[in-house]
Amino acid sequence: MKHILMVDDMAVNLERAAELLKDAYEISAVKSGRQALVILRERIPDMIIIDINMPDMNGYELMEVVRSDVRLKDIPVVFISVETDRESEIEALKMGAMDFIKKPFEPEVMRSRIERVLQMAEQKKELQSFAWQDGLTSLYNRRYIERLLNHTNRDEKKCSFMLLDLDNFKKVNDNFGHLMGDEVLVRFADVLKEKAGPRDIVCRLGGDEFAIYFPEGSEGCGRSQIQPIARKLIEDVAFEINDMLGNNCDFKVSVSIGIAEKPKDGECFSELFAAADKAMYFVKQNGKGGYHFHSDMETEKSISEEEMLPNLLQLSRQLHEMGDERGVYQVEYAGFKKIYNFLARCMERGKQNAQLVLFSIHDIDGSGLARFRETKGIETLELAIIRSLRRGDVATRCGDVQYAAILNDTFLEEGTMIAERIQEKFKELLKDDPMLLTYEIQSMGSIPE
Repeated sequence: MKHILMVDDMAVNLERAAELLKDAYEISAVKSGRQALVILRERIPDMIIIDINMPDMNGYELMEVVRSDVRLKDIPVVFISVETDRESEIEALKMGAMDFIKKPFEPEVMRSRIERVLQMAEQKKELQSFAWQDGLTSLYNRRYIERLLNHTNRDEKKCSFMLLDLDNFKKVNDNFGHLMGDEVLVRFADVLKEKAGPRDIVCRLGGDEFAIYFPEGSEGCGRSQIQPIARKLIEDVAFEINDMLGNNCDFKVSVSIGIAEKPKDGECFSELFAAADKAMYFVKQNGKGGYHFHSDMETEKSISEEEMLPNLLQLSRQLHEMGDERGVYQVEYAGFKKIYNFLARCMERGKQNAQLVLFSIHDIDGSGLARFRETKGIETLELAIIRSLRRGDVATRCGDVQYAAILNDTFLEEGTMIAERIQEKFKELLKDDPMLLTYEIQSMGSIPE
């Protein structure tokens, strides 16, 4: 039942209105603006009906207090008054009132107007939730947290801002497809919501970048309080996401966290975000899967550029880490062409063998796939290739329903066996939605220039 707060210095008006509305609404009736503020400190109603002409604090003054309070400013307000002049009504509407009812009020007119205002307020609330909500994860979005930090909480003395980014998320999309990528983001969001406190705000800023805002008074507001939260998030995200991807996944997903603090690192969203982003980038440059405070970065700045330049041993280690991945090497089509031409030149000078394979997906009867099934087909083929090819092989997507692969150091007979293995894996992964996978294979040495 909706709760309506009525403010009128005339007891007879309160009694009449309460009697009229009590069957449909819960009514709280007070005789002054100051009494209304006492109730509003304890409970937020669904609507406030205010008489304009009251002693001590009139309706306009009460309206100003309500609109200046962050907690109350979105409550729909209706003015009632014996004033019949147009100026009073215009003034009320200018101040943000949603309706103006003249005394003495007609019961049915008052009922219908209150119902209409409450419906409009509900619709407005729903629209705001859409405007401030991320469609995939149902978290708040970037627009919401920008508004919160720049306007609603600008007078706040202290807060913590945590920026989180999934490490190796692109590999999830590349290896498992975007549908799995979306599932990973939803699971990531669920972990963040579980670990956040009741006053904390969890947002998805875009892509795989998320943020948690710890307001003043939150359990995460302060360095000593936020450190165990960051450590727990790193541990839980790694467990949940990697468990979701399975033991056969050739890479690990982790989370890098940058932390900014108000006021030392900034006052508004853009300043806090920039500071947290720098701290998060520091984590990514130094092993990933950790957290860092922006205020600690002054220490790192004291290191000279010469000291930060890698020597040959460091460079070798960095390159090894960048390429230390099991399984097929996946590239864009342009990169695939360059690798093909490089290997072809190598084959001219030596005895190396390699096979070029082209996989094509069709409907089960051999006809072309319907458009809505192409995405599922190519993502399934991609997964079958990842699980079947070796570290020395190279693969690329070259169309909506085609994939090409170079089987390095392989003869035709062995290459045919590998291609048939991919066919079986493709069939196994599709289960109840069968498609036909065909392939063509030819030795690279026999392909004319």
